[in-house]
Amino acid sequence: MNTSKLHSSFIGRIYLLTAEGFFSSLRPLLIFHTIMAVVLVGFPFFSAFLTNGFSLQQAFIQVADMYSTGISGLYIIGTVLYILIWINRCVHTPAPNVYTQLPASVGEKLISMLLLSIIYLLISLLSAVIISSILSLAAPYRGGESYWAIAFLLHLNFGTPYAIACVASILFFLHGVLLTALCMVHFRKAIFGLLAAALIEFFVVLTLISTAAHYSESLYHYTQNHPINRIEAIWLTIAIFGVIDLALATGMYYRLKTLQLK
Repeated sequence: MNTSKLHSSFIGRIYLLTAEGFFSSLRPLLIFHTIMAVVLVGFPFFSAFLTNGFSLQQAFIQVADMYSTGISGLYIIGTVLYILIWINRCVHTPAPNVYTQLPASVGEKLISMLLLSIIYLLISLLSAVIISSILSLAAPYRGGESYWAIAFLLHLNFGTPYAIACVASILFFLHGVLLTALCMVHFRKAIFGLLAAALIEFFVVLTLISTAAHYSESLYHYTQNHPINRIEAIWLTIAIFGVIDLALATGMYYRLKTLQLK
């Protein structure tokens, strides 16, 4: 395939980075999902099979009951950790990779990393839905709650308070991911990035709690004199964490620029 024309355009360079990055990381991604499936489902199923008189049906029912609230959440958390470590290795690995070999700007590389992260999350959701479907077929009326992601997408309506609350929740969750990603970019060792992000979150939460406790009486009187409804509180949350997420993403951009990932 002749890629000379793709190199000359903004979209083409992002496509090349994303495609090459995906296929170069496909094997470790599949290995990671296999390990997650074995740990989350394989070991519990084997244990249930041994403790229920070697009954496959009872083993399926016990595992389905274990994940009655869905398995998607665990898959998403595991995939987010995988993405964060992958970002750290892309930036700090001494071996050449797609993000150091292909000529592109820092912004284009960040967009490509974002697209790949979304693809990885969609694959994790697909894996969770497949596992949930198998459990539902083997143990009807149990499990299958992993379909919440599909149901959310099908019934999403940005005019409803529920959808606005979901956006606020996503932005709140995203600030932790972006903070950890920024630390992963800053530190060479992934473990140091995780520890730094955890310590920053801990001290920020501790500071907020201490400040709220110190001004608790003033805050109480203010909320009594200026009541705020639930929708206003949600929009305030969106505004605050939207600004925080934007600041963290900007920090990642300039940190990558100083590292000269090229």
